[in-house]
Amino acid sequence: MVPFQCEVCHFRNIYGRDPQDNNLKDKEFFRYARRVNLDSFWSREPPTIRNNLSLLNRIRKTEDKFGFPSATPPLGPFPVADVLGMKGAIAILDRSMDKGLYGPCVQWATFRKTMSAITNVSQAGVGGLGDSVGAYQRNKMWISTSVSHQFWFSRFMEGIHKRVGEIRRQDEAFTIEVIKQIQLHLELDWTRMVELGSDLKDRKVTAEMGTWFLVGFCTGMRGEEMPLIELAGTRNSLDNKLKGEGYFNVVISGRTKGNQISGSKFAFPCVNVTNGNGLNPGVWIRRLIDIRNVEDDRSGRLFFQVVSPSKVSQYEADFFTLLYQVQATTELISNNVDVGDSYGILRSSRRGATAHARNIRVEKDVIDAVHRWRKEALSGGVAIRLDLIDVYTTLEALAPTILGYSRAF
Repeated sequence: MVPFQCEVCHFRNIYGRDPQDNNLKDKEFFRYARRVNLDSFWSREPPTIRNNLSLLNRIRKTEDKFGFPSATPPLGPFPVADVLGMKGAIAILDRSMDKGLYGPCVQWATFRKTMSAITNVSQAGVGGLGDSVGAYQRNKMWISTSVSHQFWFSRFMEGIHKRVGEIRRQDEAFTIEVIKQIQLHLELDWTRMVELGSDLKDRKVTAEMGTWFLVGFCTGMRGEEMPLIELAGTRNSLDNKLKGEGYFNVVISGRTKGNQISGSKFAFPCVNVTNGNGLNPGVWIRRLIDIRNVEDDRSGRLFFQVVSPSKVSQYEADFFTLLYQVQATTELISNNVDVGDSYGILRSSRRGATAHARNIRVEKDVIDAVHRWRKEALSGGVAIRLDLIDVYTTLEALAPTILGYSRAF
């Protein structure tokens, strides 16, 4: 069911010598090679193996009946070379034992990327790729000689995946009630700091969290996109008006997920005050920009900490502090919930905004317009496939429609 060589053969294939009893590295290799072999076995289910064995035994009876040689080819010997990819498999196994963020070891989705690295380097080297198959424009298939594409290697990857499993950890979504309570906490903190004459640094933290929660929720932005908001472009849009309604543009510059073209900019319009629940993203983004102006910063990113460019992790402590306050002062987050484990700065706001938009019956045309903005923002400058009606409609012309998203909140 899977190619097999014992650990001694694998050792000789890789090192070109016999193992030494007193060599600790040799002993460690045997431990890893044994685990890799067992993982390759686990790629097939026991019933499948039993059925194949039964069929092979039946074939043997046919061979004896007619007296001809084996109907199946010999299983060996293999050449004295690492033709199966044991070195790469051990590298993946070793990566899988690194310390994880949410568990004792890293997850499958993390350590499987080692295989991609092996593939990419192999295909970039001499002889890594053969002829192309059915190549036409961007649709290309290549004959790859990378060990990570060999039959045994694929069996190993299936087996280790079955053994370690995969934990899908999704950030819990914010409800609109939680966002309203966070806005209340932030407003009380801001009022208190103004009355006490708190220094600029403390007010900046509050303004950052107000912008992070309120603007992020009303635009449905991901956590990793928030530090990419541009200061100058966003500030210049604060006096925008459309049919008597005040709004501003969240201008994103830099590399977003899927967009690796440095310098590209995308603007997402957002109302100053929402109609549904009176959320005030415009108030908080103005407060933060005013503080940045006092700091005499005229360009760069809206969110700016000591480390530049700012990273999402720099805001996690303040992010979770607010959630713990909501849990301690209200019943909106149960005391049985581990806030730090259930919520996340990357997706909780985005998931909450999406759920809320559906709950309040935001029209499909509005949601589609928002999604189109994201398609173009993440396209990396490559033309995307659009319906004919969208081909003749620019994003700038869709601003009134996109504003309907945040307005409804």
